[in-house]
Amino acid sequence: MADPDVAEMLAFQGGEYQAFERLVGRHTDSLVNYFYFQCRDRHTAQDCSQDVWFKIFKSAGDYVPRARFRTFLFRVARNLWIDRVRTASRRPVETSIQGEGDGGDAPSLLDQLPAEGPGPDAETSRVDAARVVARALASLPEEMREVYILAEIEALPYAEVSAVLEIPVGTVKSRMFNAVRRLKQVSGRIEGES
Repeated sequence: MADPDVAEMLAFQGGEYQAFERLVGRHTDSLVNYFYFQCRDRHTAQDCSQDVWFKIFKSAGDYVPRARFRTFLFRVARNLWIDRVRTASRRPVETSIQGEGDGGDAPSLLDQLPAEGPGPDAETSRVDAARVVARALASLPEEMREVYILAEIEALPYAEVSAVLEIPVGTVKSRMFNAVRRLKQVSGRIEGES
């Protein structure tokens, strides 16, 4: 079965700008989620997503369909994230779960969560769960976190995660197994601290 997103990208190469708009509309939320789970800052995630689309727009003439479009998209996203981390490593910016630090100026993960839910008890449970998940994900080594985000949150098949990260499928499975095991351990410790 042909990938309709590849067809859209090829149509964009041929000058159909609406095809690019459709791709952006279809995949921006996934990109923002990918970056959000990397940095836990909604504005940074949105900026990174826009940067990915800009890179794809600029280099559309060089696009050659070698895999599904989502595989290509997340490879561009991952490379952009690696570049951004390298650049920022000289001046790290912290995001606080509580909004503490630097005189309370650090963005709070809790403030960035959408305020949905039926009532205060459900909201408290959701906030507690989000706190546990954010802390647990942040504790994972980068290579495990990337596999977990792509496979579990973005729901990419292991073969695509393998292509995005340019590692064997067996390595993806191993990292995923270790990530899940570690997340369970860390989540249990974090919940115990609460």
